[in-house]
Amino acid sequence: MAVDKTLIGKKGPAYWIEIEKGHIRRFADAVGDESPLYTDEDYAKQTPFQGLITPPTFATILTMGQPSPLDDVPGFELRRVLHGEQDYQFHQDMRPGDKYRVQSEIKDVYDRHGSSGRMSLIIIETVASDLQENPVVTAQSTVVYRQSL
Repeated sequence: MAVDKTLIGKKGPAYWIEIEKGHIRRFADAVGDESPLYTDEDYAKQTPFQGLITPPTFATILTMGQPSPLDDVPGFELRRVLHGEQDYQFHQDMRPGDKYRVQSEIKDVYDRHGSSGRMSLIIIETVASDLQENPVVTAQSTVVYRQSL
């Protein structure tokens, strides 16, 4: 089943996430990043960042376990999905204690033929904004949807 191109422009529900120091520490541990910029407040205050920030790929967790614009698409099967690609554009540093409004939107859908058959590529853009509605990070992910198993 090809993914319907009328999904382009479909948005998932917006939600709020608060960044906590413990999340940053656990994420840095999980990815093996030992930079004190993410865990040592005294060190981080002496840097140009003037405080703790998140590792760049921390933005990935903004959508984990959260609503997606694909959640209620009839016939959409999660078992057909592969993660294709992820890009980030940072507008501000992400810091502990900050609270972000997050919303995802399907920006494009197109079909391709690969070695395992037909597939649809779904481009989803997620924007996290601060309390003043200024963008903090824009993430673009490519979801590969296998049309046959």
